[in-house]
Amino acid sequence: MRSRAVALVIATAAVGLLATTGSAAASQGETVCTWGGTPAAPTGVATFSPGITNTPSTGPIQFTATGVLAGSGCTGKLTYTGYFEPGHTCALNTAFHAKVTGLPRVVRVEGQPGVAGTALALLYDADGNVVGSDQAQFLTTVANESDPGFMSCGTPQGLTEGFWSDTVELFASR
Repeated sequence: MRSRAVALVIATAAVGLLATTGSAAASQGETVCTWGGTPAAPTGVATFSPGITNTPSTGPIQFTATGVLAGSGCTGKLTYTGYFEPGHTCALNTAFHAKVTGLPRVVRVEGQPGVAGTALALLYDADGNVVGSDQAQFLTTVANESDPGFMSCGTPQGLTEGFWSDTVELFASR
């Protein structure tokens, strides 16, 4: 029985090592940046108008998200200016569309619907090509030091501003 457990651990480690090696090879030439700090120390600022609540929005919610880029080859300030489609809530997120400034080659972002502030967003160049992705997540959003952002969702004004962090990946240019 013990030898089966050891064999299972070795096989699992080997599969994990192969998956990691393949992923590293596939990602050569790509750039991964942090945007707006880290989950432990979020510094990005997002504003929403009207505020996001627990009740589905009846119209679009305008937003601006801005923060400093960091990482190998990542500098400057990145900003999204756009809107969430109607029906958006703190728990269930609708698709979003935004203009992008501050990231070379990228002019717009399109975010998919998600749950609790997480969603895949694709980054596009001026010709409409996908040139990167954004692993959007607002689970670390805080309205201020004593209020995690999601607590504002239950108020009439909703979440109107929060601090957050994110990860942005730019694919290798061809």
